[in-house]
Amino acid sequence: MELFIDSADIDEVRQAASLGVITGCTTNPKLAASAEPGDFRQRVEEILSVVDGPVSVEVLDETVDGMLVEAAEYASWDPRVVVKIPMSLAGLEVVHKLERERDVRVNVTCMMNSNQAAMAMMAGASFVSLFVGRITDLGYDADATIAETAQFIERGDFKARIIAASMRGVADIQRSFLAGAHIVTTPYKFLPAMVHHPRTIETIEEFKSAWEVARQLGDVE
Repeated sequence: MELFIDSADIDEVRQAASLGVITGCTTNPKLAASAEPGDFRQRVEEILSVVDGPVSVEVLDETVDGMLVEAAEYASWDPRVVVKIPMSLAGLEVVHKLERERDVRVNVTCMMNSNQAAMAMMAGASFVSLFVGRITDLGYDADATIAETAQFIERGDFKARIIAASMRGVADIQRSFLAGAHIVTTPYKFLPAMVHHPRTIETIEEFKSAWEVARQLGDVE
Protein backbone atom coordinates (compact mmCIF):
# COMPACT_ATOMS: atom_id res chain seq x y z
CA MET A 1 0.00 0.00 0.00
CA GLU A 2 1.33 3.38 -1.03
CA LEU A 3 -0.03 6.91 -1.16
CA PHE A 4 0.89 9.35 -3.93
CA ILE A 5 0.02 13.03 -3.95
CA ASP A 6 -1.99 14.10 -6.99
CA SER A 7 -0.79 17.65 -7.52
CA ALA A 8 1.47 19.96 -9.49
CA ASP A 9 1.49 22.54 -6.67
CA ILE A 10 4.92 22.40 -5.07
CA ASP A 11 3.64 23.78 -1.75
CA GLU A 12 1.04 21.00 -1.53
CA VAL A 13 3.65 18.41 -2.43
CA ARG A 14 6.01 19.71 0.26
CA GLN A 15 3.25 19.63 2.87
CA ALA A 16 2.30 16.09 1.90
CA ALA A 17 5.92 14.89 1.87
CA SER A 18 6.53 16.34 5.33
CA LEU A 19 3.98 13.86 6.73
CA GLY A 20 6.20 10.95 5.77
CA VAL A 21 3.39 8.98 4.11
CA ILE A 22 3.79 10.04 0.46
CA THR A 23 6.01 7.93 -1.78
CA GLY A 24 5.29 9.44 -5.20
CA CYS A 25 3.42 12.08 -7.15
CA THR A 26 1.09 12.18 -10.14
CA THR A 27 0.49 15.27 -12.24
CA ASN A 28 -1.55 16.03 -15.35
CA PRO A 29 -1.95 19.03 -17.67
CA LYS A 30 -5.06 20.22 -15.81
CA LEU A 31 -3.22 20.18 -12.48
CA ALA A 32 -0.22 21.93 -13.99
CA ALA A 33 -2.41 24.65 -15.48
CA SER A 34 -4.19 25.26 -12.17
CA ALA A 35 -0.99 25.45 -10.10
CA GLU A 36 1.21 28.51 -9.75
CA PRO A 37 2.66 29.81 -13.04
CA GLY A 38 6.18 28.86 -14.04
CA ASP A 39 8.22 26.57 -16.19
CA PHE A 40 6.76 23.06 -16.08
CA ARG A 41 10.12 21.31 -16.11
CA GLN A 42 11.29 23.43 -13.21
CA ARG A 43 8.14 22.54 -11.29
CA VAL A 44 8.61 18.82 -11.95
CA GLU A 45 12.24 19.03 -10.86
CA GLU A 46 11.14 20.76 -7.65
CA ILE A 47 8.67 17.95 -7.01
CA LEU A 48 11.40 15.38 -7.67
CA SER A 49 13.59 17.11 -5.09
CA VAL A 50 10.87 16.68 -2.47
CA VAL A 51 9.41 13.26 -3.30
CA ASP A 52 11.61 10.17 -3.08
CA GLY A 53 9.59 8.00 -5.46
CA PRO A 54 8.22 8.19 -9.02
CA VAL A 55 6.65 11.33 -10.46
CA SER A 56 4.18 10.85 -13.31
CA VAL A 57 4.17 13.49 -16.07
CA GLU A 58 1.49 13.32 -18.77
CA VAL A 59 1.92 13.88 -22.50
CA LEU A 60 -0.38 16.28 -24.35
CA ASP A 61 -0.02 15.06 -27.94
CA GLU A 62 -2.36 12.31 -29.15
CA THR A 63 -0.31 10.97 -32.08
CA VAL A 64 2.22 8.17 -31.77
CA ASP A 65 5.14 10.27 -32.98
CA GLY A 66 4.14 13.28 -30.91
CA MET A 67 3.74 11.25 -27.72
CA LEU A 68 7.10 9.59 -28.26
CA VAL A 69 8.82 12.96 -28.65
CA GLU A 70 7.20 14.31 -25.48
CA ALA A 71 7.93 11.11 -23.58
CA ALA A 72 11.61 11.26 -24.53
CA GLU A 73 11.80 14.84 -23.26
CA TYR A 74 10.14 14.07 -19.93
CA ALA A 75 12.12 10.87 -19.37
CA SER A 76 15.37 12.78 -19.92
CA TRP A 77 14.68 14.98 -16.91
CA ASP A 78 15.20 12.29 -14.28
CA PRO A 79 15.15 8.46 -14.04
CA ARG A 80 12.23 8.70 -11.62
CA VAL A 81 9.97 10.42 -14.15
CA VAL A 82 7.17 8.10 -15.23
CA VAL A 83 5.48 9.11 -18.48
CA LYS A 84 1.68 9.16 -18.38
CA ILE A 85 0.09 7.95 -21.60
CA PRO A 86 -3.71 8.14 -22.05
CA MET A 87 -5.48 4.91 -22.96
CA SER A 88 -6.04 4.65 -26.73
CA LEU A 89 -4.89 2.50 -29.63
CA ALA A 90 -2.13 5.01 -30.34
CA GLY A 91 -1.34 5.08 -26.66
CA LEU A 92 -0.86 1.31 -26.54
CA GLU A 93 1.65 1.51 -29.39
CA VAL A 94 3.54 4.20 -27.50
CA VAL A 95 3.49 2.16 -24.28
CA HIS A 96 4.96 -0.82 -26.11
CA LYS A 97 7.72 1.24 -27.70
CA LEU A 98 8.62 3.06 -24.49
CA GLU A 99 8.58 0.07 -22.15
CA ARG A 100 9.90 -2.68 -24.45
CA GLU A 101 12.27 -0.76 -26.69
CA ARG A 102 13.36 2.35 -24.79
CA ASP A 103 13.26 1.25 -21.15
CA VAL A 104 11.00 4.15 -20.14
CA ARG A 105 8.48 3.57 -17.37
CA VAL A 106 4.86 4.30 -18.32
CA ASN A 107 1.69 5.01 -16.37
CA VAL A 108 -1.36 4.39 -18.56
CA THR A 109 -4.07 6.78 -17.46
CA CYS A 110 -7.76 7.66 -17.95
CA MET A 111 -8.90 4.04 -17.72
CA MET A 112 -12.47 3.13 -16.81
CA ASN A 113 -12.53 -0.68 -16.87
CA SER A 114 -10.40 -3.76 -16.37
CA ASN A 115 -10.31 -4.59 -20.10
CA GLN A 116 -8.41 -1.37 -20.72
CA ALA A 117 -6.08 -2.15 -17.83
CA ALA A 118 -5.42 -5.63 -19.23
CA MET A 119 -4.50 -4.19 -22.63
CA ALA A 120 -2.17 -1.66 -21.01
CA MET A 121 -0.42 -4.40 -19.02
CA MET A 122 -0.07 -6.61 -22.10
CA ALA A 123 1.63 -3.68 -23.84
CA GLY A 124 4.09 -3.51 -20.94
CA ALA A 125 2.81 -0.70 -18.69
CA SER A 126 4.49 -0.35 -15.30
CA PHE A 127 1.46 1.42 -13.80
CA VAL A 128 -2.24 1.32 -14.68
CA SER A 129 -4.42 4.17 -13.42
CA LEU A 130 -8.11 3.43 -12.84
CA PHE A 131 -10.30 6.50 -12.36
CA VAL A 132 -12.41 5.46 -9.37
CA GLY A 133 -14.59 8.56 -9.12
CA ARG A 134 -15.37 8.63 -12.82
CA ILE A 135 -16.08 4.88 -12.92
CA THR A 136 -18.58 5.41 -10.11
CA ASP A 137 -20.11 8.37 -11.96
CA LEU A 138 -20.76 6.05 -14.90
CA GLY A 139 -22.75 3.77 -12.61
CA TYR A 140 -20.18 0.96 -12.42
CA ASP A 141 -18.52 -0.67 -9.42
CA ALA A 142 -15.02 0.79 -9.10
CA ASP A 143 -14.08 -1.70 -6.39
CA ALA A 144 -14.90 -4.60 -8.71
CA THR A 145 -12.87 -2.97 -11.50
CA ILE A 146 -9.83 -2.76 -9.22
CA ALA A 147 -10.32 -6.32 -8.00
CA GLU A 148 -10.62 -7.63 -11.58
CA THR A 149 -7.44 -5.83 -12.56
CA ALA A 150 -5.63 -7.30 -9.55
CA GLN A 151 -6.73 -10.76 -10.68
CA PHE A 152 -5.42 -10.08 -14.18
CA ILE A 153 -2.04 -9.14 -12.71
CA GLU A 154 -1.88 -12.37 -10.74
CA ARG A 155 -3.05 -14.63 -13.57
CA GLY A 156 -0.96 -12.93 -16.24
CA ASP A 157 2.08 -12.53 -13.99
CA PHE A 158 2.27 -8.86 -15.00
CA LYS A 159 4.70 -6.43 -13.37
CA ALA A 160 2.20 -3.55 -13.38
CA ARG A 161 0.98 -1.80 -10.25
CA ILE A 162 -2.56 -0.50 -9.91
CA ILE A 163 -3.00 3.21 -9.19
CA ALA A 164 -6.45 4.20 -7.98
CA ALA A 165 -7.05 7.79 -9.08
CA SER A 166 -9.91 10.30 -9.23
CA MET A 167 -10.60 10.18 -5.51
CA ARG A 168 -13.82 11.86 -4.38
CA GLY A 169 -13.42 11.29 -0.66
CA VAL A 170 -11.65 9.36 2.09
CA ALA A 171 -14.03 6.42 1.66
CA ASP A 172 -12.80 6.00 -1.92
CA ILE A 173 -9.24 5.70 -0.63
CA GLN A 174 -10.17 3.02 1.91
CA ARG A 175 -12.22 1.00 -0.56
CA SER A 176 -9.56 1.21 -3.26
CA PHE A 177 -6.89 -0.24 -1.00
CA LEU A 178 -9.23 -2.98 0.21
CA ALA A 179 -10.18 -3.81 -3.38
CA GLY A 180 -6.54 -4.42 -4.28
CA ALA A 181 -5.01 -1.12 -5.44
CA HIS A 182 -1.27 -0.99 -4.84
CA ILE A 183 -1.26 2.81 -4.87
CA VAL A 184 -3.85 5.51 -4.28
CA THR A 185 -3.11 8.98 -5.62
CA THR A 186 -5.03 11.66 -3.79
CA PRO A 187 -5.40 15.43 -3.65
CA TYR A 188 -3.77 16.95 -0.59
CA LYS A 189 -7.15 17.88 0.95
CA PHE A 190 -7.93 14.25 1.76
CA LEU A 191 -4.75 13.66 3.77
CA PRO A 192 -5.85 15.76 6.78
CA ALA A 193 -9.30 14.17 6.48
CA MET A 194 -7.74 10.71 6.80
CA VAL A 195 -6.10 11.75 10.06
CA HIS A 196 -9.04 13.59 11.63
CA HIS A 197 -11.63 11.92 13.85
CA PRO A 198 -13.73 13.83 16.39
CA ARG A 199 -13.46 11.06 18.97
CA THR A 200 -9.66 11.16 18.72
CA ILE A 201 -9.67 14.87 19.51
CA GLU A 202 -12.14 14.33 22.34
CA THR A 203 -10.03 11.52 23.80
CA ILE A 204 -6.84 13.59 23.66
CA GLU A 205 -8.62 16.42 25.49
CA GLU A 206 -9.88 13.99 28.14
CA PHE A 207 -6.34 12.70 28.72
CA LYS A 208 -4.98 16.25 28.98
CA SER A 209 -7.69 17.19 31.48
CA ALA A 210 -7.04 14.10 33.59
CA TRP A 211 -3.31 14.89 33.60
CA GLU A 212 -3.91 18.47 34.73
CA VAL A 213 -6.22 17.30 37.54
CA ALA A 214 -3.63 14.77 38.68
CA ARG A 215 -0.92 17.46 38.71
CA GLN A 216 -3.08 19.81 40.75
CA LEU A 217 -3.73 17.06 43.31
CA GLY A 218 -0.03 16.30 43.49
CA ASP A 219 -0.41 12.75 42.18
CA VAL A 220 2.21 13.38 39.50
CA GLU A 221 5.27 15.63 39.30
